[in-house]
Formats: sequence, structure tokens, C-alpha cells
Amino acid sequence: MKFGCQSYGLGDTLFLTSLCKYFPNKFTIQLPEEKSNYSILFQNLATVEICKKEEIIPIQDLGSGHYATRKLRNLFGEVANTLDNRPLVLYSDLESEKWAYEYLKRKKNPVIFVPTCSKYWSSVRSLPKEFAESLLEKLKKQSKTPIVCQSSSNTLDIDGTWLLDLDLKKYICLLRMCKTYIGANTGDEHLATAVGCKTYVFQPKDGNGFLSSEWNYDHPNSEYYNWKESI
Repeated sequence: MKFGCQSYGLGDTLFLTSLCKYFPNKFTIQLPEEKSNYSILFQNLATVEICKKEEIIPIQDLGSGHYATRKLRNLFGEVANTLDNRPLVLYSDLESEKWAYEYLKRKKNPVIFVPTCSKYWSSVRSLPKEFAESLLEKLKKQSKTPIVCQSSSNTLDIDGTWLLDLDLKKYICLLRMCKTYIGANTGDEHLATAVGCKTYVFQPKDGNGFLSSEWNYDHPNSEYYNWKESI
């Protein structure tokens, strides 16, 4: 069985791993050429085919609710509602693991902090600057070391230890070693979930282009808070 998806943001791509984990190495996942770096997300889960966008066979989103569950319905019908829909990433490589270890070894209680998302969703999901700054200060008072991970395409100018445009291989290993993600509801959060992090996600209220039931995981490792109520 060969398929891909219509949107190739990081989160959307990771939702395909939610299917692959139930049938490891049985599917071929199609990725567009410009997203070939995402092939590592499917290591030990599926075969990857790099192709033109027009050649991709998109898997359907069936019904409502979480986008991963909508995709799972293609294989399991309504039983999908009872399944663990979290993504899974098994990728690792020795050099990236060594880099993450060396980067973290002198940082006390490190946590990954992601205040922004893609430009497309930024006005809805990125953390307000005042809230992001207050959250950073709170983490520091708790003797944590927040590592601010952002993309140069959309950054929030805040103080802290920054990693900008981090290589995906290194990012996967860094998240896995940190074990904790704090920040916006964005692709980074889904990646953190996929490698087993505890996630504390700050998001807007439902409405204005955001619906929590489409993105939030029903799992003890995932905690969600409305940022306006947290200020």
C-alpha cells in the first residue's frame, strides 16, 4: 500500500507514522522532493518514495476529530477511535546522539521551549511575547534550562539559549534526551510526542482557526493549557 498526504508540514507528515506503527514496514510513504529530509521519520516503520507532488496518492481524512484518527479510520474504521493515535519516530544515529549528549551535559534540567510555529499558523498558535517571556522566567526560577528552538522563517525575539534551524536528525536526538517539551501547539510538539517526551502545550481557546480536538492527544504524557488563563 502506497500513500502520502496533501499537506506536508511536520505535524501532518508525522500523523502518517501513527498508521505505520500498527503495520511496521508494510507501507510505502510518498514524500515530495522538497521534503525528502522527512524520510528519516519513517526509519524502521515504512519504505519511503521521493516523488513529484502530483504523483502522491493522498490518504483520506475520514470523519471528524483528531487528524491522525481520521487517517487511522482508513485501516480500522470506527475502531480507530479507541486506538493510540500518537505518532512514533524511531530514528537515531550515533553522531547526532553524541552531539546531543555533548550539548546537554553541562545544562541543568534542560527543557525544549518552542514559542512559535509556522508563519501560516503564527497569528493563531504562536505564544504571545509577554506570555513566552513570563514562562521562560518561571522555568528559570524552577532551576530549569530552557533551550529555545525556532525556525529563522518565524522567530520571537526573546532572551535565552537559542538553537536556530536545528538539523532534524539532531533535533530528534535532542528532544529524546531532554524528555520535556514546553511551548506552542505545532509540528515540534508532535515530534516531541513521537519520541516520547512529556509535553506541556500552551494554546489558544477553540475558535479563530483552531480546534483542540483536531490536534490534542488524549494521553497522560500530553498536557494542554490555554495561555490566556495561564498568564
